[in-house]
Amino acid sequence: MRAFLVLLSLFLVGCSPVWEEPPYEIYYIDGAKTLGYRLGEGGYIGRVDEPELVKTNEKYISVYACPHKSCAFYYIDKAKDHKFAEADEFVFGPYTKAQFTALVKKLGLPNVRTE
Repeated sequence: MRAFLVLLSLFLVGCSPVWEEPPYEIYYIDGAKTLGYRLGEGGYIGRVDEPELVKTNEKYISVYACPHKSCAFYYIDKAKDHKFAEADEFVFGPYTKAQFTALVKKLGLPNVRTE
C-alpha cells in the first residue's frame, strides 16, 4: 500500500505544471515545453515555446526562452491577451539582453536575469 501511495504521489507531482499563474501555465506536449494560455479541460493556446525563466507582475509576463535553440527575451502584455487574440497582438520579442534591459526600464517589465 505504501509503494502505491508513493507512486501515486510521484505521478501527481510529475503531472503538475512547472509554473502557473492562471490563466497562464507552462505545459508539456510530446516533450516540448510551452508557456500557454489555459482554456480548461486540458486545452491550451501556446504563447512562447521553450521558456527557461518566467517572471510576472500585474501587467506583464517576462520570459527568457530558447525556441529552436536560439535564446532570447520576450514579454506578454496581459491586458491585451485573451483566448481569441492573435499572438502578435500581445507577445513581443525576440529581444537581445540589451534591448530587453531597456524595455524593463521603459515599460516596468519584470526583470528576467539569465546570470
